[in-house]
Order: sequence, then structure tokens, then C-alpha cells
Amino acid sequence: MNKTVLVGINAKFIHSNLAIRYMKAYYHNKENRDDLNILEYSINQDIDYILNEIVIKEPNIVTFSCYLWNYEIVKKLSRVLKGVLDEVTIVYGGPEVTYTSEDELKSNPYVDYIIQGEGEETFRKLKKYLDGASEFPTSGITYREGEEIVKQFPSSGLNMGDIPFPYDNELSGLANRILYYETSRGCPFNCQYCLSSVEKGVRFRPLHMVFKELDFFLRKNVRQVKLVDRTFNTKKEHALSIMEYIIANDNGVTNFHFEVAPELIGEEFINCLKKARKGLFQLEVGVQSINDETLKIIKRKNKLQIIKDVVKSVYDLENTHMHLDLIAGLPAENYESFGKSFDYVYNLKPDQLQLGFLKVLKGSGIKKMTEKYGIIYRDYSPYEVLKTNAISYVELEQLKIIEEMVELFYNSGQFQITINKYIMLFDSAFNGFEKLAKEWVVKGLHHNKHNKLDLFQFLYDIIGDRKSLMYDYCLNEKPRKKIEWMDYQFVKATTQRVILDAIKDNGYWSNEASLYNNKQLSRMYHIDKVNFDKLPKHLKNSKIVNVTHNEIFGSYMVVNYNRRNFIHNNGEVLIVIITNK
Repeated sequence: MNKTVLVGINAKFIHSNLAIRYMKAYYHNKENRDDLNILEYSINQDIDYILNEIVIKEPNIVTFSCYLWNYEIVKKLSRVLKGVLDEVTIVYGGPEVTYTSEDELKSNPYVDYIIQGEGEETFRKLKKYLDGASEFPTSGITYREGEEIVKQFPSSGLNMGDIPFPYDNELSGLANRILYYETSRGCPFNCQYCLSSVEKGVRFRPLHMVFKELDFFLRKNVRQVKLVDRTFNTKKEHALSIMEYIIANDNGVTNFHFEVAPELIGEEFINCLKKARKGLFQLEVGVQSINDETLKIIKRKNKLQIIKDVVKSVYDLENTHMHLDLIAGLPAENYESFGKSFDYVYNLKPDQLQLGFLKVLKGSGIKKMTEKYGIIYRDYSPYEVLKTNAISYVELEQLKIIEEMVELFYNSGQFQITINKYIMLFDSAFNGFEKLAKEWVVKGLHHNKHNKLDLFQFLYDIIGDRKSLMYDYCLNEKPRKKIEWMDYQFVKATTQRVILDAIKDNGYWSNEASLYNNKQLSRMYHIDKVNFDKLPKHLKNSKIVNVTHNEIFGSYMVVNYNRRNFIHNNGEVLIVIITNK
């Protein structure tokens, strides 16, 4: 019997590999044997450490799940493993090798077999063959026959009801990680930059199985479950049934992330979202571009008014986190055009604006267009665009600095008050972030690592808005020391006692108030004196406590760090207004 390991190397430690778990679960279910080991790492770990971890298992078969982010590491590991382990068989699978399997075998002599497409059944058959228990598979594999490379026809996709649940009861090795799950395979759309366009048709997992598996995640209090369904709401009844079930069985902890098509979101979908608790659902919408010529080339139809209406409807609910995506470097999209796409998406007020760069994926439609549209890209993974006929290398590099500004100062949620006021000074949000990016480079900050206070200092040097920066700083974390230029005041202990007693007397934050005394509460809260005639816009949803006192008066902002906003992780705010008797 061959000792076999399934190796997954993820982009980040917090991620998990769904593919290798599917293969193990499917093999175990069909063969009633548990002789496969899963080894899981991240690309940030030392390659020699990963190598040693594999070698000490003394495997006869090593199977790698190959993606654009890990392929270079996988190839390095494979070369060494072939020399270190006697007669080891190396198997590749995954999207990075599926569509160019013949070329991969030609250029990588240390690889023995490549599984094309869905791997569960093909891997099972190959494993049985290598164990001497069956004939060689007749589909789904590219392999060597002497000096010749043979590519079989792809295997047909499995019935979704025949694929077992990939997670074991103990969630081994997955503490505090994002768990991935799918209720469908395939996509109804034909976007040319995406590999899902190669597959035709959509297959759905039976709902009775989905409900049982959702129960598992909810029972285990998993922090986040990301559905890898390419378009979750492809089939209305399927999506709504799942959402209704999650709402009915909500554990108050788990968050579910869906990628959705806005044009398929109707009134029923919005009404369903209305019933969800804050933070239960997270939606991702790929806008990518608003350039008509670009959209036509990539075979995507964006109905901008529908997108705008849907995003506003979700935004108004104030209970669902929403990501909107853009892709820079698409055909016919120049720098100015991308700025317009950016402004359109930014003005929709997404909780996160994800600015990505075109990856010319093997097997994608966009790869066939490279010559026509002058698309030059890195010839190694992740195959990112370098220039096109419409946009230069220098302009794309400028967009990468802008992306960094968006990540640091918008998506982080730590500067929302300051950035919102800052962008209002410009006719275009894109121009505002472009100015930040240029100042970032001028100061030489694009080559260095930065702590949070460095970022506040940068914005202060550029914008000089003491009060907004103070609010942002205090909303996110309790100040430990006074920063010279920040406009906050440490409140005297006697005043703090009056404020904390008023909060208790008015029944606010009763859980904390009943468990802790004022001294303990003062460590959990930040209290700052504020001066305003009317409540500032960024605090308009804050609750107000009115009290009277003989000696103390004024308006105070109290931030509770035990109760954080589910979107930006900022503390909950009370405004305490003290007047003289």
C-alpha cells in the first residue's frame, strides 16, 4: 500500500484548502479506507520547513493542489522531492495545470501525472492503479508513455450529491481559519478573465445536504464560511432557501460570505437580508469596469443602474457587509477610464473596494486576446498584467500605490471619518487617492513597513485635520498615550465617575455595567470631551444620554471597545451631555 500525502499550500495562513479535503473525503467514502494524509501550509512559510515536513512522512505518492499563488513553490518542492525520496510518484492537480497539462509535463520532468479538472473521482482511480488494485484510468489524466506525453479526455463533472462533506468532526488543524464551502459548481456567465467561463452549466448540491452541512458550521461556531460558488444567486430558490435556513438557525457568531450577481438580486433577496442580524451575511459584487468597450470585450454585461439600486438597497439595511471589486489592466481600459470606474464604485459607498489587477490565467479567454490588445504580462505566476495597448507599465504601477492607499485608509475602516471628509475636497475620489499615492511615494513610504501611528502621522502631515483623526483613532482603540498633535483630552477621574454612573443609571451597556466596577470599566472605555453645537455627521447614529450635575458640565464621547461595529470593528459610541442643575 502506497503512503500518500495531499499537499495544499495556501496564500495566507488563515485560508484553508478545500480541494485536498474533498479528495480525501471522496476516496475514504468510496474505498472505506483512511490511508491519505493532508499536509497544509502557506506560501509565507519557509520552503525547507515544508520540504522536511513532507519527507519525514516518507510518502510514496505526493499530490499537490496547484494554483497561481503557489505554483512556483510547488515546482521547487517537487524537484527536490524527486531526488530525496526513492521512487516517489508526484501528482499535480488544480486550475494552474489543468489547461496546459501537456506543457507542464514537458517542462517539468519530475512530475509523473497531472489530473485535469475535477479531481475527486480521477484521483481515486489513479490511487487505486498506483496501489496495484485496478486498471489505469481512461479519462482526466495527462501522463508519460515512454517519451510520448498522452492527454486523455477530461472527466465529466460529478453529481454534486455524490461528493461527501469535506470536513471532519474535529475540524483538524482549522482553528481560527476561514472555511470554504460550495453549494454549486459552474457559472452562468462567460467573463473572459475567469476560468469559470470554460465550464458550461451549473450543478447544485441538494438542499437537504446543504442544510445538514450548514448545521455543522453553526454548531461548531465557525467564525467565517466563504462559499466558493462562482455566482451564489444563480438559482433564486436555491439561494433564498439557504439564506432563510441560516437566518432561522443563526448562532450569533458565524458569518457567511457569498459572491453574487447584482442583476439577479430581486425584492425577495433584499427582503430576506432584512431579517438577518448585523454581520450574518457578507456580499461580494464584481463590477470590474464600467467601460462599455471593455465590458464588450470581456463578455460582461454590467447594468449600472441595477448595480446602483441593489447596492443602495443593501447599504440602507445597515446589516450586511458589502465588497465591490474592480480589475485594472483589462483590454481597452486606460488610466483615465479606470479612474471613472473607480469613482463609480467608490460613490456607491461599499464597505470594501477591492482593487485587483488582471491575471492572464491559463485556459482563460483573455489569454487568447493578449496579442490583439497588446497585453504583456509576467510569464510566471501569478501572470499579472504589466501593460496593454491602453495602459502603460508606469500607470499600472501608479495604480498599485493607489490600491495600497485604498487598503490602508479606506478598506481598513480605521480612517473612515478622516478619509470621507478628505475625499469631499475633490471632484473625484480617484483624484483624492491619487494625491495620497503621490505623497506616499514622495515621502519614500512605499518601500517601508508602517505601524498604525505612522499612518495617522502621514494623514496629519497631508490633511492636518486634528479632530477627525482623533475621532478615528479613539473609535478604533483606546489611546495609551497622548499624541502631541491629536485634539483629544484625557478626562479627569471625577468626571469619568459621573459619566459612567450616568450610563449605568440610564440602563446602557447593562451587561458590562453589572459585571465591572467603574475603575474596570474605565479601562474598557475611552471618554473624550467634545465641543459641538450639533451632533457631527459621523456620530449621528450614536445614542445620547442627558444628565445634570451641580459642578460638571459638557459633552463627552464614550467609546465602548467591548461592543464593536461588525463592519469596521470600531467601538460603539454613546454621547453623554451633562448640564448644570
